Amino acid sequence: MAKHEQDGGADGELTAQEAAIYDRQMRLWGVEAQKRLQNSHILISGMTQLGSEVAKNLVLSGMSVTLHDVNVVTRANVDTQFFLTEDQIGLNRAEACLAAVQELNPLVKVNAITKPLEYYPRDHFDQYSVICTLSASRKLQVFPLHIVPLTDTKNIAFYAGHAFGLSGIFFCDLGSEHVYRRHVQSADPSVAADTPDLNVSYASLETSALVPWSSLQPTRKRSPVTPAPYIAYQLLLEFLEATDAFPTAATTDQFVALATSRLESQGLPGFFDRSQLATLAATATADVVPVCAIVAGILGQEVIKAISKKDEPLNNYFFFDGATGEGTVRRIA
Repeated sequence: MAKHEQDGGADGELTAQEAAIYDRQMRLWGVEAQKRLQNSHILISGMTQLGSEVAKNLVLSGMSVTLHDVNVVTRANVDTQFFLTEDQIGLNRAEACLAAVQELNPLVKVNAITKPLEYYPRDHFDQYSVICTLSASRKLQVFPLHIVPLTDTKNIAFYAGHAFGLSGIFFCDLGSEHVYRRHVQSADPSVAADTPDLNVSYASLETSALVPWSSLQPTRKRSPVTPAPYIAYQLLLEFLEATDAFPTAATTDQFVALATSRLESQGLPGFFDRSQLATLAATATADVVPVCAIVAGILGQEVIKAISKKDEPLNNYFFFDGATGEGTVRRIA
């Protein structure tokens, strides 16, 4: 992974303060894994409630972060996001969150950038270990991948996600050959606790997006069901690309027409009825805090796996359905 050096003890050893603060998690994943986390630098693009939850989890784990957003704080943001206050309405969301995120952990470095990602030069992205784009269009999600061959050449992990109403989703790409070790519990401390190196391969977001939706339908009785949060998310992205905005209650008819057409063209006519599509339009940008917390918790856990190389990471989608309380992992490639 790309490195982001922090101040620490001599020869990269943990200081007494770091050892005290991170003691509990070092007992979970070890000193070397903690050092990797502290040498990482994460770009979080999109300081929605989901982005705020992700930032909180990563900073508390000892990772330095750069917050990115081009949007300003709204009344709705203040009502749901714990980093924001009413007097920050109208300010850039990344800059408004900066001080509160830093306060969570003074031992890490936190900064903010506010221009569109297209503005930053090619080598700007080399500094990051992980890039997370949240609540973004497909174009924005894959933009860093166009200007830097991130996941393979630069070995930078990539995540893209969104939370909408009672549903949440994220995608991950750790490259064509991600190496990790599976931790094995052993009663004898003298026995090695890790397995030999294992490899797992990931598809790019663009490759995954080419998979026909109809191919996700179950072919046998015990096959996985078609993931409704995934189909819903793809419909939201289609509308975002067509109109440059997520749907709202006011654009329900337009969204229903587009979604119905896309479902038919993808071989899933009637997958959602009009009532379900109307609800999806009305909640496309609704931040339900418990849903964001759950999705961000899993995403943060996966970032830790990717950087520490401890345990098998999920591959390549995670879906959460708040109506049923179920979380699902599915490879779509």
